[in-house]
Amino acid sequence: MTIVDSINAKLRGLDRRSLVTFGLLALAALALRFYLAPQKGSEYDLGAFSYWAVRAGRFGFFGFYGGPAEPKLSFPNYALYFPVLALMGSAAQATTEAGRMLLKTPAILGDIILAAVVYFCAKPKWKIAASAFVLFNPAIWYNSAVFGQTDCLHTAFMALAVLAAADRKYRRSWIFAALAVFFKIQAIAILPLLFAANWKDIGLKKMIKAMVPAMVLAAAVSAPYVYASSLNTIWHSLFRSVGMFPLVSTNAWNPWFLMHMFSGRWVHDTETILGVNYQQIGLFAFALAAAAIIHALPRRSGRTMMFAAAGVMYFAFYLLLTEMHERYLYPFIPFIAVIIGESPLVACLAAVASVGLFLDINFVQTWSPLLTPFVSTATDGIFWSFVFIIMFAVLLRWYLRRAMEAKKAAAVTGE
Repeated sequence: MTIVDSINAKLRGLDRRSLVTFGLLALAALALRFYLAPQKGSEYDLGAFSYWAVRAGRFGFFGFYGGPAEPKLSFPNYALYFPVLALMGSAAQATTEAGRMLLKTPAILGDIILAAVVYFCAKPKWKIAASAFVLFNPAIWYNSAVFGQTDCLHTAFMALAVLAAADRKYRRSWIFAALAVFFKIQAIAILPLLFAANWKDIGLKKMIKAMVPAMVLAAAVSAPYVYASSLNTIWHSLFRSVGMFPLVSTNAWNPWFLMHMFSGRWVHDTETILGVNYQQIGLFAFALAAAAIIHALPRRSGRTMMFAAAGVMYFAFYLLLTEMHERYLYPFIPFIAVIIGESPLVACLAAVASVGLFLDINFVQTWSPLLTPFVSTATDGIFWSFVFIIMFAVLLRWYLRRAMEAKKAAAVTGE
């Protein structure tokens, strides 16, 4: 059976009424986003995207990327997005409404793709609810259509990677994971989960074989950048992407943000306590959380447990590591949307997280004066930091309980 035949077979198995409903919702979501797109959004980020697009359109990819320009530092964060900007060329002017619409179009379309991924991942009885939660979620449409960010792109590929792992399609899972990382390096947060699921199911040797196509893809994506600059420049860019903002929190509402607020200053994560710096403490805390999540994961996890684990893993990434930006909670929303019907608790956590993320983004880039009273003071950030800490504890407890129940059920059936 060819890939086309496989896709056709899956489409025939879908509820056509549900698919039409999703299509209509997607059109309405598109209309909303394009209505909002002419707004200025983040002048700094859109200005950078516009600069890259215009200059690359003028000098070509190799002529521009190999020169003394900022995109050298964009690898791997924009390795797959930079060519898209280069194709836009001089039309991508952040100073005009038409230019801003063009710059935001990839992210707007990415929102629809992300919602479609959530639709196909969710159980039939809540496909529409899950996808609508993504399509009309203010944290999602604000991020793309107003702010002008592209988090939907790497998140869509991360979701596809989790889906493929849940379906035991590990080669496909690693390929999607590689694509996600080349859209945004923060996608590496999901790699420990994929590694564990793959290793638990088929062992180390077969897992390495499954990773080979993704390694080849990574080399192919990297090759033009290495050719345009140098391997040393790419290596420097990789680590510059990780340590560009060496603060314990870069406006992410998490425990580290509380350190900023209660100390009354911006705290660097290179500062030490008892000989250990805050970055190392964050890495250790995340490693402990990841170990607990992975240990509880059943040997052969279905979609529900894989997406639950992915959601908890990414929440831990946002909450425990240093240098987190406000938008780094974003992937949690689609992951939790896939399982939004599992319990009222999950639905409640998804809704609260969406409100918190929306307000956190507005804390950095205020969209409407009506939101100012909710995001203008340190008290707002302190309140939501505690809310997110409590949410994570509740979510982790729910996940561990469900995972252990799934493990016991698998032991009874001998799977």
